[in-house]
Amino acid sequence: MATDFPLPVSEQLGEFRIPRARTQLSTILLGAVGATMPALLDFFCIAIACVAGILVYAQHQPLDDRGVVMLWAELCLTYGLPFVLLAQAQHLYTQQATLLQIADTARVLRVSLGGLVFLVGGTYFARTHMPRLLLTYFWVFATLLLVMQKHVTSRLIRDWWSSTTNRRRVLLCGTNGETRRLFSYLVHSPHLGQIPVGFLDESGFDSRRVIYSHDYSLKHHAPVISAPLSHLLLRSLDVQEIFVTPTVPQSRMNELVDLAASSGVKVSLVGTGHPCLAERSTKVHLVDGLIVTTLDGDGDHPLAYVVCKRFTDLLLSCLLVMLTAPLWLLAAIAVKVTSRGPIFFRQERTGQFGRPFVMLKFRSMYVDTPKYGRSPESSADKRITAAGRFLRKTSLDELPQLLNVLRGDMSLVGPRPEMPYVTHDYTHLERRRLSVPQGLTGLWQLSGDRRFMIHEAIEYDLYYIENRGIFLDLAILLHTLFFAMKGL
Repeated sequence: MATDFPLPVSEQLGEFRIPRARTQLSTILLGAVGATMPALLDFFCIAIACVAGILVYAQHQPLDDRGVVMLWAELCLTYGLPFVLLAQAQHLYTQQATLLQIADTARVLRVSLGGLVFLVGGTYFARTHMPRLLLTYFWVFATLLLVMQKHVTSRLIRDWWSSTTNRRRVLLCGTNGETRRLFSYLVHSPHLGQIPVGFLDESGFDSRRVIYSHDYSLKHHAPVISAPLSHLLLRSLDVQEIFVTPTVPQSRMNELVDLAASSGVKVSLVGTGHPCLAERSTKVHLVDGLIVTTLDGDGDHPLAYVVCKRFTDLLLSCLLVMLTAPLWLLAAIAVKVTSRGPIFFRQERTGQFGRPFVMLKFRSMYVDTPKYGRSPESSADKRITAAGRFLRKTSLDELPQLLNVLRGDMSLVGPRPEMPYVTHDYTHLERRRLSVPQGLTGLWQLSGDRRFMIHEAIEYDLYYIENRGIFLDLAILLHTLFFAMKGL
């Protein structure tokens, strides 16, 4: 609910007050358990995958003379131990906050593939016969179980840390996108021992009552406090640390540093951004979840990744077109029966390097709807046809974009393509979205921020551009498969 500012600090915080920290003993116990539990859970998932793979394989192929128990033990040890060692080397057991936790899935896929290579190589050099079909079943089950287990346990561990650790209360000075990213990183990194209690907006121009973290659902939030920083404010919020962003004027930043130091409050300066950056070539990347801006970067990527990405796009798009062919037919019939006009909706979008292309969708709105009007924000929009409501809800209207992927206009994973009149007014920072192929799915589409305009959540695309790789692409596709049908 919107509220006029300024309000007393106590009223601005309201129900957002954070409980005091608990005892230190539970923190020590959590650290001991957290050091071994992830590896044990991974090994347990691998053991279950062994059983599932053997059972499925035994349905149509006889097992050899080693028996089920010996075969199970051999698979567990030959794959499980290397997986745990590779996971340790890839820092899979280190609590790291990443945007939507996609990097965790990418690391699981990388380690799982490495474990498979070790398993196949081990059976070959040991002269042990292991049916390839059984290995395939086992590896698929193991990978899926590990990805799902990591997604669930990371949330449980984070919630456990949040409820048991002593945490320093911090205040974020600023309400821009960089500050929100910092808030998300701290919220999802309780092991750092810092808990953000609010956002400080000394200008009083920010009319939002709360700011949400980046997540699959908009759950974690903190209030915007429109009051000048003072000794009284720091004491009333019981703040031990403040984060100051580059949006604060240099003269005021010096005052904030002196004020915090005199109050015994630790000061952290975030990022290196300045207004002059918009006039120069920049490279934006994330370090430990924080946006850092450097000069004269172009974000080029290795040729091997570009070739592998295109091959993956062609292979998966062909496969998806064949698998979904009956859905294409049903969607086309539904569009034709429920409204007059063409089956496909064609709209010009801006692709990589600013090249225009025509994006295809199944038509979900009436034919007399303006082609470049604002997209519907609700299924109750009167411009949407009866068939269009179902197509948009299930994302089936996006299927024809697989043809755009095959033609090379788009990729399966990347920033969502925008209309030319939007990209024409891009800032220097926003134009970095066009440095990579535009995608059918991506981090923004998975997040709760997809209900807002794309350019209002550019940090998702910046994160992808600076961290993109074949495993991150596969992780995004896997998350899309898991969560798209849940309405996320």
